[in-house]
Amino acid sequence: MNEFQENKADTPERTVAERHIEAVRQQGGLFVEAVRRTRMPMLVTDATLPGNPIVFANHSFVDLSGYSMDELLGQDPHFMNGEGTDPEAIRRYQAAVMKGRDETLEILQYRKDGTPFRAMLFASPVDDGQGTVTNHFLSYLDITRRYDAEETLRTLTTELEERVAARTGELEAANKRLSALVAEREMLLVEVNHRAKNSLAIAASLLAIQGRRQPDPAVRALFEEAQDRLNAMARVHDLLSKSERTQHIDVSTYVADLCGALRPITGDDDRVSLKADIDQGILVDADTAVPLGIVLTELITNAVKYAFPAPRSGTILVGANRSRPGWVELTVRDDGVGMLSLREGSLGYGLVRSLVQQIRGQIDVRNDAGLVVTVSFPEAAQQTA
Repeated sequence: MNEFQENKADTPERTVAERHIEAVRQQGGLFVEAVRRTRMPMLVTDATLPGNPIVFANHSFVDLSGYSMDELLGQDPHFMNGEGTDPEAIRRYQAAVMKGRDETLEILQYRKDGTPFRAMLFASPVDDGQGTVTNHFLSYLDITRRYDAEETLRTLTTELEERVAARTGELEAANKRLSALVAEREMLLVEVNHRAKNSLAIAASLLAIQGRRQPDPAVRALFEEAQDRLNAMARVHDLLSKSERTQHIDVSTYVADLCGALRPITGDDDRVSLKADIDQGILVDADTAVPLGIVLTELITNAVKYAFPAPRSGTILVGANRSRPGWVELTVRDDGVGMLSLREGSLGYGLVRSLVQQIRGQIDVRNDAGLVVTVSFPEAAQQTA
């Protein structure tokens, strides 16, 4: 006999309890036998005895607790409480016993070998039919595995939240560094475009000076053409230096500015009118804007030179729209004399075709009550984010 059994074996309370449980078994018949055999751990206490001792335990509770039947009988129903047992759970149970009411609570208790287990306890009073509580019926549902799984999940969730928070912090710091680098890059691009515009403008001015000194009109014309191309490039960089998008240009603004700069070449007699009709919100990137500006300069200049021989008058119309999703269609149309044959040299056609290929575009030249040149190329709208 172990120390526990020595302490409990001969007490008067135990002797009474043993007699009582035998009587319960004999009187309960089939009901008691069913409780004894059920797989849910169950206890019955005697509320008429001091301390409300255990007077019945089924085999499932013996297996759950690790105590033998002899060790359980006569015990206080919560003798398996320990240091980890929630005092609030004990208080709720005691209050239910005192008031004779049902109670359901979660409680941590300890087996005979000291290992803890967590259970849902269902406590119900049983009275004698006259309002006097004679017994308490206690059943246990072992939720240790569920609780451990939930605790593991809580731990993993906490760890995950901490890792997410740490990673978010890292990303925010990286985003701040990236934003600073982008801002610095934007500032440098503005400065580069501004300096490029100044350099090209100086070069154009030097060409103009040299051109005026040439006695041969054909050579002077070559200087003027080169000057116009440099001015077209300078205007691109000027717009880039002023744009909120340092790598993109709004086509409507660009073409309007270009037409305004080229309007003086139409002469002072108003024989030739230069107009623009451009859809809003069409963007091109910087790599496209430079060759596109030269193409426009070539087409408009050639229209002025060859479409309206004196005294003929007319209009040059520059238009741009989205011909299909992701593509821009730029048109230079005049109502002049047109062309009898499409001689490349007559339109600076070789240069124009080369530049259109450079922007991954297509060109179409045709006579239609004048000359119509259509250039199609990819839009940069998808690159603006």
